[in-house]
This record gives sequence, C-alpha cells and structure tokens, in this order.
Amino acid sequence: MSDGVDINDRESLEAWLKDQPREVAVWIASRAAARVLPVWWDAVLTKEWARKRDLTALPVLRSVLISAVAAFVPTDDIRAAAHAAAAHAAAAYSAYSDAAYSAAHAAADAAYSAAAAAAADDAAYSAAHAAADAAYTAAWVAVRADVGKVAEGDIPDALALWPDGAGPLAKDWDLIKSQLSQSSDGADWQFWVDWYDALLDGRLMLGDAGRTWEMLERIALIDPGTWDKGPEVVNPVIRGIWELHRLRAEVAALQAEKAAFLAARASEVQRGHNQPPEGLVDDAPEVAWQITIIWDGLDEAREELERDAPDKGVLRAIAEQILAALNAVVAYCGKVADAVVISAAKIGGGAVGTAVLDHVVNNGRLMQFAKDLLAFGGG
Repeated sequence: MSDGVDINDRESLEAWLKDQPREVAVWIASRAAARVLPVWWDAVLTKEWARKRDLTALPVLRSVLISAVAAFVPTDDIRAAAHAAAAHAAAAYSAYSDAAYSAAHAAADAAYSAAAAAAADDAAYSAAHAAADAAYTAAWVAVRADVGKVAEGDIPDALALWPDGAGPLAKDWDLIKSQLSQSSDGADWQFWVDWYDALLDGRLMLGDAGRTWEMLERIALIDPGTWDKGPEVVNPVIRGIWELHRLRAEVAALQAEKAAFLAARASEVQRGHNQPPEGLVDDAPEVAWQITIIWDGLDEAREELERDAPDKGVLRAIAEQILAALNAVVAYCGKVADAVVISAAKIGGGAVGTAVLDHVVNNGRLMQFAKDLLAFGGG
C-alpha cells in the first residue's frame, strides 16, 4: 500500500473514503459486497425459510452488478438503476437476512447517498463479518489491497476479488455452481455464474474492457419492471444480451486472427520461404471457394451483429453457409490425408497447405462460432 494510507479498521476506511471521488466509494463498496455474495446465494438455494418465501439471489446480484457498472459508467441512467436495484433488494430481503441487506444496500445505495463513504464502509464491514474469523481477516486484506490500488492512482477494469487466491468462500461457491448446473433453469443462470467467476478471477468477461462494460451497462439498464418480475423473466433477457455481445467479441477476434494469419503467410511468400510447389492448383478450387465463403461469412456476420437489432434470420442463414463451407473443407481434409500432399496444395493463388487448413478447421473456433451463431439465430 502506498505511503500515507493505513486502513486497519472501519473508522480508518471511512476517513479515507471521505476524501475520494464517489466512483472510488462505489468500486470499494461493490467489491466488498461481491465478496459476501456466496453467503446469500447459498441461503436462497438451501434454506427452507428462503424456499417458503420464493426468494432468489437475483435482487442482490442485480444490485452488485449495477454498482460495479456505476464505478466505470457513472451516468444518470446508471445512478437511477442503482437506486431502483437497492430499493428492491432491501425491500425484499432486509427482514430476512443481514447479509442480503448489506450486500444490496451497501453495494448500490452507497455511492449515491449523501453518506456514500459510510455506506461503502458498511459493505466492507458486513462482508468481513459474513463468514468466520478467517473470512473477516481475508476480507479486510482484500479491502486494503483495493485501497492500495486506488492510492497508486488506479481503479482497474478487472482485479481479483481476493488477493490471496480463491478466498474463504471458495467451497461455498463451488457448491452453488454445482446446484445451479443441476437445476432445470441452469442455462438461464449461467450468465451470473460466469460473471461472478470473472469477478473472482479478476478478468473481463469478453476479454475487452470496452465490450465488457458496454454489455454490462445494457444489462444494468434493463427496464426495472422486467427485473422486478424475477429470474424467470429477466434471466432469459440477460442471456440474450450476453450471447449477442459474446458473438460480437468472437467474430471480431476471428477476423483479427484471420488478418494476422494472412499477413504472416504473405510475409513468408515475400521472403521466398516455404513456398509450396505447383501441385493441386487445379485439384482443389472448391476448397478455395469454401474458404472464401467462410471468410466472407465472418464479415457479413460482424456487420449484422453490430446492428442495434440484428436480424436473426439473416444470422441463421450466414451461420448455415459457414457451417456448410466448414464441413466441405473438413471433407476435403479427410480425402487428402497425406500431409506432404496437403502442404503442397495451392488454391486460388494462395498457399493453403496445413497452415490454412489448421487455421480454418483444426483450431475449432470457427466451427464453434458458427454453431453459436446458428443457435442465436434460432437454428
């Protein structure tokens, strides 16, 4: 921790936060609340009193997610969403669970109340007391690590929740994931599992800060009336947003991979190395055509996916074309099994060979993208 910053208790944290920008209080609060999430999540999955009241983890998850977004996207709309989330979570849970109330209230309401610093401190304090003494100690270590990052002039886009490994609630979290995976609506909860895993690991869900925060902001701004209808209504909406943004990120990555591959192959040809001899120029024009279809399909998919409201019928057709072309290339690979012959292949004026076939087929990413695109398009 930087010189001059010494956080060792509730009072010292509160004093330090009073001199920080509001976004810092939001960030500290949301991360403190996130650390205690497994306590409440486990309770609503396993406790009889929670089942009798039809309680779910959703209001607390909503509140923590929106608060995390607010630290990086501090707009009026996000502030309003944070207030609505905090109010809903508090009304639903404050009578039943201190842990739930602390997570929801401190995470969302903290940053936008007059007592932002004190509320953020409450989140850290509640997170620290949510489990046993080990969790108490670990939580304060984590809060001090967060403060250290801020003191160094940085609020990271992604930072592991627990600086010393998986944290004291790792076993609880593993049990929660196991329970969710076996539930009938497990697929609709998968976004939340991946989101929390990303928080724990300190990584961006989509691998890119801009794309990740754009996705999370859109989820945060789902109409409050939809949120309030519960997980059976809002989770499928969230899943659709998540799948769209994952496809956008993946098609951009595949295009970048293609560009890098072509640049490397062009460089090899220019240097005069590894140029394949003439051999199968006339034997495999169909493969050249199929590869063109695949690469053009990526361009078409990206253009459609970037629209505000992508046409799922168009996406389905693109996916079917890419899959058909990939299958044709796979069939070609099966026929031309001799690696020496494959490496000698030259198609459409460019080297195909094992490098092209590996790029198009064997790495699996293109095939998985096409399948995911087809599923998103309703195929």
